[in-house]
Amino acid sequence: MCQRQLLDAAHIIPDMEARGDPAVRNGLALCKLHHAAFDSFMIGISPDYEVFVREDILHEEDGPMLVHGLQGLHGQAILHPGREADWPSQDWLEFRYQRFLQTT
Repeated sequence: MCQRQLLDAAHIIPDMEARGDPAVRNGLALCKLHHAAFDSFMIGISPDYEVFVREDILHEEDGPMLVHGLQGLHGQAILHPGREADWPSQDWLEFRYQRFLQTT
């Protein structure tokens, strides 16, 4: 069961950027923790829908929240919406993922 009040609509590419678009395919449904981690490039999502955790975060030791909340995501696939037409755009994810790689 999903607690909807804990979900945020996260932009892959922010609307304020030239490539940003207020479209479903430019978004991800993330919990507030993962939304903040995505926006600050602590985590990245590849165009193959795989989650990666930034190296320094992956090796940091700071208790169970970090272990289970972020580090445990590394290498996991995201869940997709039911309709393939609503899946996050692989092109936009690739653009964003390249930015993530630059921060690692």
